[in-house]
Amino acid sequence: MSRAHDSTAAPASTDRGPVRVMALFSTSRHRPGPSAVTWLGAWLIAALAVTSVPAAVDGPALDAAFQALWQLEAGQSLQPFQPIEVAVDAAREDAAARADLEARLVNVLQGDATDMAKDYACRQLAIVGSDSCVPALAALLPHARLAHMARYALEGLRSPASAAALREMLGQTQGRAQVGVVISLGRLADADAAVPIAALLAQDSVELQEAAVVALGRIGTVPAAEALQKFAAEPPETLRGAVLDAQLAAVESLCAQGQHAAAVAICEALAASDAPATRAAALHGLIVAKPGEAVDLIVAGLAADEPWRQAVAADCVRQLPDQEELGALVAAMPGLPPAGKIAALASLTGRGAPQVRAAALQALQDADAAVQLAALEALVAAGTAEDVATLTALAATAESIPVRDAACETLRLMSAAGTDQALLALLTPEVAERPLLIRCAFARRSPVFVPAFLEAAAATDPATRLAALLALETMAGPADVEKLVALLSQTAPGEERDAADRAVWMACQQIADPAARTAALRAALERADAAGKCALLPTLARLGGPEALEAVHAAMRSADQSVRDAGYRALSNWPDDTVAEELLEIARHDADDAHRVWALRAYARVITLPSDRPPQTTYELLCSAMDLATRQEDRELFVARLAAVRVPDALTRLQGYLADSALRQAAVPAIFTLAKGLSQSHPDQARAALEQILPLTEDDATRQQIPKVLRDIEARQQPQQ
Repeated sequence: MSRAHDSTAAPASTDRGPVRVMALFSTSRHRPGPSAVTWLGAWLIAALAVTSVPAAVDGPALDAAFQALWQLEAGQSLQPFQPIEVAVDAAREDAAARADLEARLVNVLQGDATDMAKDYACRQLAIVGSDSCVPALAALLPHARLAHMARYALEGLRSPASAAALREMLGQTQGRAQVGVVISLGRLADADAAVPIAALLAQDSVELQEAAVVALGRIGTVPAAEALQKFAAEPPETLRGAVLDAQLAAVESLCAQGQHAAAVAICEALAASDAPATRAAALHGLIVAKPGEAVDLIVAGLAADEPWRQAVAADCVRQLPDQEELGALVAAMPGLPPAGKIAALASLTGRGAPQVRAAALQALQDADAAVQLAALEALVAAGTAEDVATLTALAATAESIPVRDAACETLRLMSAAGTDQALLALLTPEVAERPLLIRCAFARRSPVFVPAFLEAAAATDPATRLAALLALETMAGPADVEKLVALLSQTAPGEERDAADRAVWMACQQIADPAARTAALRAALERADAAGKCALLPTLARLGGPEALEAVHAAMRSADQSVRDAGYRALSNWPDDTVAEELLEIARHDADDAHRVWALRAYARVITLPSDRPPQTTYELLCSAMDLATRQEDRELFVARLAAVRVPDALTRLQGYLADSALRQAAVPAIFTLAKGLSQSHPDQARAALEQILPLTEDDATRQQIPKVLRDIEARQQPQQ
């Protein structure tokens, strides 16, 4: 629940920020809003947030709340005063209700209410007050505890009467109270306060001088600017930053008023400074203050040798409107040095104006690769479908590899209408750089290109076919499966077949029904010749399913040796353990040595896949089959697969292989993997195994991880404190 707190701290003497960035060709006067207030004010803002349907005002409750308000003290709950806030909210569109509330709140200010009550009343008057409450608020300005909130309310009124009241108090207050009045007049940008505030610059108080400097900058009239110029000749060292900020703020205000001569005078004085940051601010100000010469000044800055001049000019380029000024800049860009062109293009990047496009296309002809790169960045937003041919030509023929890559990236990112269609129109069989165009089109990930990719996948050029198939891996869908299967059946072993295999598999995986998923492959398999069957069977097997398994079995019975071998290989690549028993039977009894080896290795893989089988059973099955392994590489495979069976017996068996020089190298990483997996359920056995392989480990990464796993085991076994 919110409570009232006594906040008596004086406001900060200034809220000056860093050097200002002024808007070019601004048409609106900058008017800073009221200052940040205490946390109680923040609570009040939340409590008084405008709602779409104001709550109904309870008259008796409102009377009781006002009566209780007079005794409000710090730390007291604000809940009893909710009716006042409801009434203030409801009165926003009711002049009579606002006047009544204002009178009640003024009565609190003028009576013998507590300071916290008057603080609360000031906050409400900032919302519903009018010129009628100005005298009551002004009377609080000399008050040490209430001056801050009285000024806050007067600032909120933003009327000539409130400004006049603050001006009147300027000569009647001293110290922090006077500083606060100056701050408020600055926030109101009160032109009539410029002269009296300027007089305060002669005071000895640095705090008062700083407040006056900031206020004069915000007021920004000719008298205010002249006073700042005079004070800037010999300011206190601690105020140099504040004076610079104020002068730049004044330049912005003067330009908005059409007082360009006064603004130019300030900037020319600043340009003589020894500080680079001040000179940069002065150049920025001059460009703002001379709108008729802005483009010439920007071009001169971009052409300068000093990086700071280029930086200021580039910053101003960002603010040029999409009108004749931007066109004038583009016309001057060919005469700039490379660094200037790059800075200008970087500032134009992100804008879609025709002038930006013209500048970028012009810069693409530059001999400097860095300029071309900047132009390509700008064309992402400014380019049109008409530029696709230019970009593809650059991607194909540019001498600079980074420029080629950047041209492809621009084609990928361009969002202009018709870009896909323009690129599609170039994807003809006759085009020399068809593989490159396919890669550029694929990068855009648009389904409009899929038919063209399918056509290109049957081209006579191998590079074109491969590029298209690689794109189809990602872009093809269920509707394309039949065409992809036809392509796969015609591929020769190698990169193309691998890419076609992946494309078919990815597209089929998007089909929900298991039988339908393999239907196209099974139908094609029946029609295919021996070579086609050999191409289709691996993909069919990786998809799995009962229907696919029948087709694989049929291939295994084929009279053609190549098809029969392809069938056995397909079975050996089955994705799950439904074929485990069949694989084991082949490994034990098949007459063909190759078939036995394929089946045995496949069994070692599928039997250790995740399943509902108890891990100990899996271990026993794996060990039983391992007795069939006679080749070194097959024994090493079984050793490696033992790491997937998380039972202590598997770890014990693996440790036994450390004495076998032929299997030690395969056993060490398997022991590490399994011991790490058993470190929580069987920490003692895991620790012993890890300590045993630590001196035997040749892999640096594993050697570094073993001590960490050992520390983790030890930490878990430490008694809880």
